[in-house]
Amino acid sequence: MLGLIILVGFFQSWNLALSILCFCLISAVMTMGANIQWGYAGLINFGIMGYTALGGLAAVLVSVPPVREAWQVGGLNMILSAFLIALMVFSIRFIIKKYNKSNNRNYGIALVIIVGLILLRLISGPAIESIEAVSPATTG
Repeated sequence: MLGLIILVGFFQSWNLALSILCFCLISAVMTMGANIQWGYAGLINFGIMGYTALGGLAAVLVSVPPVREAWQVGGLNMILSAFLIALMVFSIRFIIKKYNKSNNRNYGIALVIIVGLILLRLISGPAIESIEAVSPATTG
């Protein structure tokens, strides 16, 4: 690997060779982090990554001012979509606790998921499109 980087330095440019070396070192550190996340037994820990994602979301929410136009055109439907997701989760949890293991329980869970996803797409789809239409170059 080092020989290939040296060849890149001689035949192309040393800046390119050093940037490739930098990316290799960054990738090595990321690989070690992924190994720690997956653990030595090969089991991924979603809890750590979930809290990492919540930390990133909290940083964005407190550092960026809200886009009022986006909230006006699609905010209510997105909040309704979040409530629909919570309703789906609680409905599935209720079905799991209420009914014994059977095909009816599996059909009920599948029905809640399918109907919930269809409703979620009907509610959130237009909201997403209208939110993304509000000055996407400046607000993302």
